[in-house]
Amino acid sequence: MGSGDSPAGSELAAAPVPERGARNMALDQALFSAVQAGAAPVLRLYRWQPACLSLGRHQRAIGVYDPELARSQGVDIVRRPTGGLAVLHDAELTYAVIAPAPPLGGPRTAYLHINEALVAALRALGAPAAVSGSGESHSPSPNAVHPCFQRPAPGEVVAGGRKLVGSAQRVEQRTILQHGSILLAGSQGAVLALQPASPGGGSGEVTLSELLGRVPDWGQLVAAIGTAFEARFGIRLAPSALDSVERAGVLAELERFESDAWTWRR
Repeated sequence: MGSGDSPAGSELAAAPVPERGARNMALDQALFSAVQAGAAPVLRLYRWQPACLSLGRHQRAIGVYDPELARSQGVDIVRRPTGGLAVLHDAELTYAVIAPAPPLGGPRTAYLHINEALVAALRALGAPAAVSGSGESHSPSPNAVHPCFQRPAPGEVVAGGRKLVGSAQRVEQRTILQHGSILLAGSQGAVLALQPASPGGGSGEVTLSELLGRVPDWGQLVAAIGTAFEARFGIRLAPSALDSVERAGVLAELERFESDAWTWRR
């Protein structure tokens, strides 16, 4: 996200058409590289089709998730460029914030401020969202096998003590990529069903459908999130599309995110 001293320099990329998991991750990575090279900060809002299980960058997958089982259920599997644990992207909206780290106050401060903006957007829609308890957030073990949404960590977005938004972050060359999943409906319990030797346990999330009795339409979601980010960061968002350099970057990254060598590297 841009800083208050450059209110016109931030972009909003809100994609009404869902994309495959590998392309979504290639897009985030290409935009991450572009911002590292001096492009404007980006707030990207998007969806996935077909449903896709995304794995954290360092998360163990071999022997935990079954690609054939996922394929039989029509679920893709992709590995994210960020950390964290497994998320099923189906009935949800994914956000990505890509911006230089210094104007945001560094990674930890950025994480808090971004989540506060998401809380403001969700409250504007009528959801009783909040940033979870005090305490220092920590990265999960790469050997953990429970889903991202099974339990909230300090600093995450919750409602009624249950996790509503799951986020992950990467910092490289003084640039932040933070993206996460805002649950609209459905259940993350399906993540466990893709594990042949499931550890069991309930699903600890809550969805906007449960909280509101409905799922806001795409336009309402985009407007609420965009307005909240503009207010929180003192910026002005302008709609944007990929330029030629970014399109080339997506094509270059797509090969990696489609490859088994990346997805099943551990």
